Amino acid sequence: MSGRWWLCALLWGALSGVARAEDVPSVDGGVEEAAPPTPEPVVESRLPVDEPPALQTVVTGSRTQERLRETPVATEVITRSEIVASGARDASELLSTRPGLVVQQGFAGAGLSVQGLAPEYVLVLVDGERVTGKVDGNIDLSRLSLEDIEQVEIVKGPSSVLYGSDAVAGVVNFITRRAQRTLGADLRAAYGTLHRLDLDATGETRGDAWGLRVSAGLQRHSAYDLDVSDIGTTGSSLNGYDVSARGDWRGQGAMSLEGTASFSHRIQRGVDLGAAGAVFDRASRDNSFASRLSPSWRLGDAATLRTDVSYGHFERRYLRDQRNASALDTVEDTRDQQARVGAQVDARPGGGHALVAGTEYLGEWLRSDRLEGGSGRRGRGSVYAQDSWTLAEKPGLVLVPGGRLDVDSQFGLAATPRVALKVDPRSWLTVRGSYGWGYRAPSFQDLLIDFENPSVGYTVRGNPDLKPERSRSFSVNVEARATGDTTVWAGAFQHSLRDMIAASLQSEGDFLRYSYINIARARVRGGELGVRQSLPGRIQVELGYTLTDGTDQELDRELEGQARHRLTAQATWRHRQWGLEANVRGALTGERPFYPDTNGDGVADSYRASPTVSLDARVAWLMPAGGLQLFVVGSNLTNAGNPTDLPIPPRTLQAGVSTRF
Repeated sequence: MSGRWWLCALLWGALSGVARAEDVPSVDGGVEEAAPPTPEPVVESRLPVDEPPALQTVVTGSRTQERLRETPVATEVITRSEIVASGARDASELLSTRPGLVVQQGFAGAGLSVQGLAPEYVLVLVDGERVTGKVDGNIDLSRLSLEDIEQVEIVKGPSSVLYGSDAVAGVVNFITRRAQRTLGADLRAAYGTLHRLDLDATGETRGDAWGLRVSAGLQRHSAYDLDVSDIGTTGSSLNGYDVSARGDWRGQGAMSLEGTASFSHRIQRGVDLGAAGAVFDRASRDNSFASRLSPSWRLGDAATLRTDVSYGHFERRYLRDQRNASALDTVEDTRDQQARVGAQVDARPGGGHALVAGTEYLGEWLRSDRLEGGSGRRGRGSVYAQDSWTLAEKPGLVLVPGGRLDVDSQFGLAATPRVALKVDPRSWLTVRGSYGWGYRAPSFQDLLIDFENPSVGYTVRGNPDLKPERSRSFSVNVEARATGDTTVWAGAFQHSLRDMIAASLQSEGDFLRYSYINIARARVRGGELGVRQSLPGRIQVELGYTLTDGTDQELDRELEGQARHRLTAQATWRHRQWGLEANVRGALTGERPFYPDTNGDGVADSYRASPTVSLDARVAWLMPAGGLQLFVVGSNLTNAGNPTDLPIPPRTLQAGVSTRF
């Protein structure tokens, strides 16, 4: 009991300190009904066991609840127990060793590449809502903490049929946790290398017809430098916290209600080197707020209507303070807002049909010192429909036609049809395939950016005449469950893109000018192969291989930064009687091509980055008395990374304790 009170005191002290922490960098000058109460589940401090895949429920592939094994659109799931066992502290760490996914670290944070396509072609959702706050076209995954995530659903391939713009390469949906216990709380604290401190707390309560869950987290760590020959830093320090809440209510009649709200605050600091030896202290402050309210009604035994109202707000203040001078000091403010209203009907009219039909309106507003005119706004109205039509029960033959029509206030009409097919030739074999269209509307940055960096010597200008990018994609996936202990899967995919938005370089005296134009065409194709095997000694192993062949057809060269070969591996061991569990995961990434212009002559100085090996591990022990779990996490144990093309944090170790009340 004393250990628990010590942990409470530590958490309270840290969270109290946040209220006094520095707030602003100083500047010189799916249709889902509310679930009824369920028995208390086994959770991370008690070495959980996941539901069998046949019972797991997903929502992302069709925007409605369905069993994972029955979904006609291939969906990968990372469960809560896998999240905890991995030791990952944010979404970027969790997804970094998944097959077919690559986390790209850079100035804008950690972006996610799927099947060889860049982060701007991947849609990131939380509870089905778009995450607000792109920086340089990317959603920074390190902003998404994991203390309140129940599972992650990954759908690879074209998903614009249901989600519209940006879902060209796929969708990643983070599902938050729902209250399940009458009254309960969880606490976690960890400290380690780079003075990294992570504190998490969650509390929940549930009545007969309602539930409420709240969570809070604090994160702090120092900056790091992969090049000790200069004063600059590769990665920034972090001082941040986040709070969130999720509630649900079920009325005695046909109505139910669900709502979520979250807020996060992050301050990052580092040191940059400019031209002619200039040194800049950089700092950024990010505030993010997201909210969602979803009432739904049962329209009889075969139909449900759900409406959604959501609002997201992201604001950033970024500054660069030149040491011993002020001529090149800069302060930039950005405010990104997004609102969505939608309605969806989920119906089973009979005859083997499961129909999803909906309409939505998305509004976007951006104010930024980097935009010409200082602001941009647009709206997009949409209608969509998809029918899962079971043609034959016995072989599990399901045909899924669907289509979506978007009307953009800037770009007019965009149609994105898709057809998918699932068949179970044998009870142990499932084959899925899909073909669909996708599109990506140019971002406000592509259209309106007006930015000058005199310390380096370049300018960036947007192009308001850009057209949306279009894609045609197909995928085939085969899953074989040879035995209860063995699952093998294989897949192939291809994305063909046209009117791709590419940077165009021009010289203007001593300055270089970058702009954006629709010239590029690209084709990305490849395949995946994997196996999940349970071994004697309570060991489960998962191996994956991804082949990616990406070509810029305009320049007749490989896509920059994309490795052709990638191997991933994960092994988990649990011994319940001893209270022990261990997880090791890693990735071998092949050579990656890069085409920098190092001397500013407009000609690429290409090179190939060497293969890299990353390795993460976590070991945990549940103490027999007191219910405390002790754990140790090691990240990037191979110390991979460099400041040029792989600016990831160096090897870190962290030890901590968690408990449940």
